[in-house]
Amino acid sequence: MRIKWQVVAVTTAMIVVTGCTVTVGGSASPVPGQGPVAKAADVCSLLSRDQVDALGYQNPGRAVKENKQRLQPPMCLWSSKDDADPSAVLDVGLATDMNFDEYLSGAVAKSSPQRIGGFSWTQYGSILPDDCTYYTVLGTKSFAYVGVSAGKLEKSCELAKAVIPQAAANLPGGTPAPPITPSRTANPEPGGPLLSADPCTMLKPDQVAQLKGISPEGKKDSSSTVPNATFCLWDDTDGDDGQKAFEVWLGPSTPAGEWPGAKGVPPTETVDVGGKKWGVFPNMGGLRVTCGATLAITETSSVQVVSGFIGDDTKTCDLVKQGLPLVTANLPG
Repeated sequence: MRIKWQVVAVTTAMIVVTGCTVTVGGSASPVPGQGPVAKAADVCSLLSRDQVDALGYQNPGRAVKENKQRLQPPMCLWSSKDDADPSAVLDVGLATDMNFDEYLSGAVAKSSPQRIGGFSWTQYGSILPDDCTYYTVLGTKSFAYVGVSAGKLEKSCELAKAVIPQAAANLPGGTPAPPITPSRTANPEPGGPLLSADPCTMLKPDQVAQLKGISPEGKKDSSSTVPNATFCLWDDTDGDDGQKAFEVWLGPSTPAGEWPGAKGVPPTETVDVGGKKWGVFPNMGGLRVTCGATLAITETSSVQVVSGFIGDDTKTCDLVKQGLPLVTANLPG
């Protein structure tokens, strides 16, 4: 358990592994009533590309080879799609020559066995508080697991249970997978007045000077997590603590309620600026030091302003609220 999740964390953050076929030597005995256990563990093939896509993860998976000395079975990792909220990491493993009890190293079962996909699955504890992993024993030295880490344990378990019948269908002796509705992006085609706008023009130089603690020059970039979105960042000037950077995001294909951290969460406050109503989200995305505000431009496009404060929770939204009238005055249209 300890080694497995160390590898997951390192792989997710740093390593891109090409190819998904992992060949494992040794032999395994099947459990009566279940199919034979494969000697070659092609772990990434336990989910087809269509299954991965429909479940909301990105293809291809990243394979991690077996390391018996570290009690690490072959596994495959998938990251959630860029527009998923919350973001998650899916981890599927298949051991064909490893002792299950030795691998668990005394981990305690956290659930009663559940019959899913033709197998009995049990959740065991992990060192990561948000990791939810279910295991099934396939033979005397063979087992499989499905785990998800999605920020909150309840959500991780919900996502893991959705994957289990899909993966089980591709195990020897598994029952056919139930149909799943393919996932679809939450973002429509980009359009509207934000399509050609520059986020760095949302604050004029004299306006930036009114916002204490941020640099006079903004830096434009495109988002790697929100499709078609661009943003401008005015960095903070007071070190690691205190004021955070000030950001203006333009989403020509992002409805106001679809920004990460605001999706499915009602604003705690509404700020009216000349008839334009901004929704304010303290602790945006669960981060105590971050505040965001969103404004719909059309039904399918919106603007987001983000900043925050480290060291004084009463100041988290101060700069965001101060900047809203300035940004509003420069919005296209």
